[in-house]
Amino acid sequence: MNQLSQDDFILIMSSLRFNQGKVKMWCSFNPECDVDFNDYWLYKDFFKGHSETFQHTWNIEIPAMNGKPPEIVKYIYNSTHTTYHDNKFCKPERAAFLEQLATLDPYYYQVFTLGKWGNRKNSDPFCFTFDKEKHIAPTTLNRSQEVKLSFDFNVNPITCQVLQDYNNRTYGIESIKLDSSDIYKLCDYISINYPGCLFVVTGDATGQNTSALVQDGINYYTVIKNKLNLSMGQIKVPTINPKVKENRVLVNAAFSLMDIILDPVKCKGLIFDLENVSVNDMGDIDKGDRSNPKKRADHLDGLRYYLNSFHKNILKQ
Repeated sequence: MNQLSQDDFILIMSSLRFNQGKVKMWCSFNPECDVDFNDYWLYKDFFKGHSETFQHTWNIEIPAMNGKPPEIVKYIYNSTHTTYHDNKFCKPERAAFLEQLATLDPYYYQVFTLGKWGNRKNSDPFCFTFDKEKHIAPTTLNRSQEVKLSFDFNVNPITCQVLQDYNNRTYGIESIKLDSSDIYKLCDYISINYPGCLFVVTGDATGQNTSALVQDGINYYTVIKNKLNLSMGQIKVPTINPKVKENRVLVNAAFSLMDIILDPVKCKGLIFDLENVSVNDMGDIDKGDRSNPKKRADHLDGLRYYLNSFHKNILKQ
């Protein structure tokens, strides 16, 4: 079941029909997913907010078609939590292996032995020095200090990392992601939410190229400069982007040697990337599938550009 998207499941449900009787579907899965399970469709639709053994109702809205108004169709379902303890045919050696996972790999023990929800492990993370206990804490915007903005220009979504450096500490204030948006709306968001701040801007070097994605054929940084009323001295963008393999060393050195804290709420997207973005066998960020949140690195790219522009000297320590 967890190999299906919500759209896949709805397609199956709409295809299973029989006029002479009720249709029953049985689904099973290991409770592991690629995103925080609290944001995962399977958990939210069928498990969140209720116990696991009672009967429940799943509501799906059928859109208006052929002159008929939209309607809510109710599906009755039961959810059952099971482990190998419920399987009388489980062989002793299999049971022994599942229990041994407690020492071999506590994560796999939680998911595959105890059947608890988990976020699929990243076997080769891009940032292996990131530590949730060390690097996550509430942050507050300090209006007396300059605000660094690091942009990443995807077609969708466009993102910006908001950070501050003072008192020998780096503060992750916000990871901005505006879906179905553009650089103009992103700048409007920044102007509204960070009024009166002194900005210093960096980001994706390709944003200096003239692009049809912005109005009048000008480049992204021209738009940012004009929309945020910046001087040229406030734009700190390199001529080319850093190589990913070399930049990985910088990112890991930063989280190892610098005092960095990221806000757990407003930097949720960046934290997700730091925990989940992996590298391929060539040492590059694995961006093979944009439909998989773990293979986008939208927020991580902005952090890379920021560190490359303002903290590259950390490699000399």
